[in-house]
Amino acid sequence: MIFKDIYPQSRLKEFVRLFRIRHFIISPELTPTPKPFSPHPEQCITFYPRGAEITHYIKENTTKTRSKAIVSGQYTSIVNRSSAYNEIIMIIAVFNPGCLYRFTGIPSILLQDHDIDLEDVFPKEAKLVNKLLSSCNSYEEMIMIIEDFLWQRINKIKVEYSKFDKIFNFMTTNTEKRSLDWLASQACLSNRQFERKSNDYIGVTPNMYSRIVRFHQSFMMHQNNPKMDWLSIASACDYYDYQHLVKDYKDFVCATPNEFFIQNSKSLEKVLGLDS
Repeated sequence: MIFKDIYPQSRLKEFVRLFRIRHFIISPELTPTPKPFSPHPEQCITFYPRGAEITHYIKENTTKTRSKAIVSGQYTSIVNRSSAYNEIIMIIAVFNPGCLYRFTGIPSILLQDHDIDLEDVFPKEAKLVNKLLSSCNSYEEMIMIIEDFLWQRINKIKVEYSKFDKIFNFMTTNTEKRSLDWLASQACLSNRQFERKSNDYIGVTPNMYSRIVRFHQSFMMHQNNPKMDWLSIASACDYYDYQHLVKDYKDFVCATPNEFFIQNSKSLEKVLGLDS
């Protein structure tokens, strides 16, 4: 089993921030709780060389089994994810903000809180990748196949890197509040143009994306510092106060911070001791 993040080859770094490799073998005696997956400031392509994942979309109250490879847009609400089999391998290519739109050509607003089958986007290439992955015996070989697929597609892309890509990267790594006027000016766009670009490139408005970034930072801060009190986390993440932080948790994961971390402590990687 493995629960690991790795960086891509240098040729892919403009598009891909990292790969997440997850391999779980679940004992028949174990009945894991579905993982509550909170909104992250990211858009991804996920490959499933083995097994399948069941996703419950709480916002829509629908459940489906994911395809062998999926394209996921920006999520704004919690979903519950669980394995359909006793073994599952997933490799998640996490794209830099805006780069999934450049990669697929699909406006990201159409993918908000939504997944689509990669074979519907790139029928021949994705079908071949899925077939090759299913016969792999090592993580290294799987990553190599995925990187080759991504590189071949990147070489065909016509949408070039621009100033607003840089702003989306800035927004992803900074929680300091910036006005829409300031962000738009840095992208050399009007406010309306910048909001339109934001919907195309990251799937949500700049304000919503900033909220997701700040929420996720608070999540990671508590994950890495479980003894840190929530008031200190709220202050460090530029919330007005603790209640302001609680409002975001209720909006994004339908729970208070403490309630959500109790749910998260029962997720598969925690139960298996892979993510302490």
